[in-house]
Amino acid sequence: MIYALIAAIGLSLFIYSITARQLDRAELTAPMWFVLTGGAIGFVLGNIEGGQQALAVDINGLQTWLPIIELTLAIYLFSDAAKTRLRVLSHSFQLPVKLLLGLPLTMVFGAWVAHELFQLSWLACFLIAVIITPTDATLCKTFIQDKSVPTRLREAINVESGLNDGLCIPVFLFLLGVLAERMQATTESFAWIFIREVGIALVVAGLLTGVIIWLLKRAYQHHYFASKTSPFLFVGIAFLVFSVTQALHGSGFIAAFVSGLLFDKYYRDEFKDQLIEEGEHLAEFAAFMIWIVFGLSASVVLLNVTQWQVWVYAVLATAMFRLIPVFLCLLGGELTTKERFTLAWFGPKGLASVVLTLMLLSEELPNGLQITQVAMATVLLSIFVFGLSSRPISKLFTSTSGRE
Repeated sequence: MIYALIAAIGLSLFIYSITARQLDRAELTAPMWFVLTGGAIGFVLGNIEGGQQALAVDINGLQTWLPIIELTLAIYLFSDAAKTRLRVLSHSFQLPVKLLLGLPLTMVFGAWVAHELFQLSWLACFLIAVIITPTDATLCKTFIQDKSVPTRLREAINVESGLNDGLCIPVFLFLLGVLAERMQATTESFAWIFIREVGIALVVAGLLTGVIIWLLKRAYQHHYFASKTSPFLFVGIAFLVFSVTQALHGSGFIAAFVSGLLFDKYYRDEFKDQLIEEGEHLAEFAAFMIWIVFGLSASVVLLNVTQWQVWVYAVLATAMFRLIPVFLCLLGGELTTKERFTLAWFGPKGLASVVLTLMLLSEELPNGLQITQVAMATVLLSIFVFGLSSRPISKLFTSTSGRE
């Protein structure tokens, strides 16, 4: 069965490669395509004799994918930050700040609705809310890359996406530890986890990035670079910064993003953008595999969902939980209503939510399966809603192309 599964994945990659332009015209993004592929594989295998049991075993072992997903997300965070136009952000830094101010409000909103729908404990409800709060800018890539959209909007969404992943991790670890009865729910314990995660990330990112930039400049001066190894340069840096930070019990996601920002600020090289783009291709391949696995697992986990509340929550989480708090935080200032709505709307749930879900599965909590179902349903719906809405919203800014 394993070779049949690999053959199906290979066929999916081949079809996507030769039809990518047509799929793009049909508004079918890469995550959508590969999630559908995974879902189709799961459906077919599930209807083969013995296939359902084999899939159940594979789903129980999903935690083995966690390091790969984490590293893939770290590469995306690093490369997105390394391409950030800090000149633009220096004049509109208040936008990412306002977006991040909506983060706790989004969590509270999500926890309250979860409590009303599922009647779980408040801790479990906040855990659900934290899992589906981080955003993934790669799921609205069409919008992020569209030059007709004001740069300050695109960069604000990109920066917020990079930071909220790391900021949600300490909150998640605290709630998970309390539910697993590894720690007491005190203000001091939460503050310690948050300060430790963020503080270590900032220190490691600053020190390692400084040393790496110095080594890169020396290597460049002495012509040590080889073009054939260039795709691995920034991948290696992202791996190093993320892994060292995680080993020291810090937030590797914040460290990867901050390291990328420091590269954008202090490393100057005519081939930098090309190196980042080549590194991203490697991360994209890993992401394709992850979305196939997610689609396959979702076809099993969500197939037997009997609670209508799960899908109602997924719809509200996708369309409302972020929209209302962030729109309120953006009131005032010089933004138009269209710009406020755009910033408030784009909050796709992606790889970060998958990471947190797998971390949850490793604990085997009493309500773990239900929380997993809610998270998977939300991510699944988000992939398609934001993938399909990116281009239409981008077209709203066509007449204002070129604004900063």
